Amino acid sequence: HRFRFEPHLYDADRSGNSQPGTIVDKFIGYPFLYNFFFQSQAGFRGAYCPTRHIVLKDETNYNVSL
Repeated sequence: HRFRFEPHLYDADRSGNSQPGTIVDKFIGYPFLYNFFFQSQAGFRGAYCPTRHIVLKDETNYNVSL
């Protein structure tokens, strides 16, 4: 699947893309899984590909709520 996240103007880079380090974990994915999308690097010429991550086992019991 291909996803494109549209940031607010004040959150976008010069190309209008999400900033590197952007995490999208609400309103997308499966509600019963701990999953999120992560934009790890800057886009090249407006092209970038956020990566979907699914946590299979959390042995640290880290609280993900901010």
